[in-house]
Amino acid sequence: MEDTVTATIRYAQRDATRNASEKPYILHYAAPEGFPQNNFTIKPVHGIKIRNLRTAGISYEEHGIQLASLKDSSQMHDAQKFDDDDWVESVYLPELHRSISEALGARDVTVFDWMIRKRARSFPIRNVGDENEDAHQPSLSAHIDYTTAELDSRVDQYFGDSKDAMLSRHYQVINIWKPLSGPCRDFPMAYLDPRSVNAAKDLFAVDEVFPTVANEVFQVSYSPDHVWYYVPDQLESEITIFNAFDSEKGQSLAVPHCSFDLGAAGSSGPPRQSIEVRAFVFF
Repeated sequence: MEDTVTATIRYAQRDATRNASEKPYILHYAAPEGFPQNNFTIKPVHGIKIRNLRTAGISYEEHGIQLASLKDSSQMHDAQKFDDDDWVESVYLPELHRSISEALGARDVTVFDWMIRKRARSFPIRNVGDENEDAHQPSLSAHIDYTTAELDSRVDQYFGDSKDAMLSRHYQVINIWKPLSGPCRDFPMAYLDPRSVNAAKDLFAVDEVFPTVANEVFQVSYSPDHVWYYVPDQLESEITIFNAFDSEKGQSLAVPHCSFDLGAAGSSGPPRQSIEVRAFVFF
């Protein structure tokens, strides 16, 4: 198993000619005729070295990324079970709760969002009529799911009257990702070491606009200092936990991430299916 692969990562481009008074945005629905779908550009950067997380020797405490195993993986080998929302809620999420608590030493876990992705074979083009054309697809641009301002609004939304009690505890916001079947070689996840990110230069806030809501995220600009990792041949029994916010450290350990194409090394397997979960963890 190679310790490093060379691949392409898609980065947002800073454009000095763009109207500085107009906040960057991207629409996640068909824009009205004559209205731009987005007002910034994402371009591929080739020749990025992506290291093997399994052998990297990094820690969650210092780098915000950790590979862990599900405590009871016996029910996780049937990808079709994840098509049943009730099964996910009643079986997978409780199992995930136990595994996260053990891996991070958390006292409690509150899941607030989860999503299944199923790659269409024609992705990223997505031909009309293609299987899984309408499913959530892998996210290809390097990003962080939340800005601090976005998380502040989420705390109000999710915790309401218990907000003050929640904020008095040490907590983190985390993402948990796993393939529904493994080994995953088709568009695996890449994780950017936050210690290699200059937040002031590399991150900028973007509004992701949906029909009924807008979420503020960070897009990432390229830097030669960036250090990337991935999990070769990740199994359905393995989860990658990565940080988005820490109540004591802020977003200094927030991990930018995206999917990437392994090329010929990933072409032999079926199109990727995966589940990602977002949660508050309390210590």
